[in-house]
Amino acid sequence: MNGSRILPALLIAIVLVLSACGTTTSSSAEASEADSTAATPSESAAASETSEPSVAAGGEETVRLSQFAFDPEELTIAAGTEVSFVNADSAAHTVTEGTDGTAVDDPIIDEELEQNGSTSFTFDEPGTYEITCLFHPSMNLTITVE
Repeated sequence: MNGSRILPALLIAIVLVLSACGTTTSSSAEASEADSTAATPSESAAASETSEPSVAAGGEETVRLSQFAFDPEELTIAAGTEVSFVNADSAAHTVTEGTDGTAVDDPIIDEELEQNGSTSFTFDEPGTYEITCLFHPSMNLTITVE
C-alpha cells in the first residue's frame, strides 16, 4: 500500500518538473527565434557588401594595404573626400595612379610607403581613378569620385 502512494506522488513530481522544463525551453525557443530575426553585425556587413558602395559625403576614408591587397579594392566617395592609405603589410608598397603595376603618365598620386607608413590624398574631381602598387602588380584599387 505504501508503494501505491509513492507512485502517484512521483508521477506528479515528474509532470511538474517536465512542465517547468517545457516553459524554459519555449522561452529559450522564443528568444532564439527573436535572435534569428534580428540581423547580426556580420549579416548586416554581408548585406552591405552586396549592395552598392556607399558614398561618403566629403570627409575622410581609409584604405589599408594588407596581405598584398588594397582593402577595400573598390571605393565610392564624394568629391572632396580625403583618402588615407595605410601600409599595414610587412613589405613596402606604392600608391600610384595606374593599373597592374604600371603608372599612368603624370599620376595624381605616386607615393612609396614603407611598413606602417601612410599618405593621404584628397580627390576633388569626379571620375574613376585606378590605383596600383608598382612593386606588386596584382594590387589594384578603383576609386569612384561622385
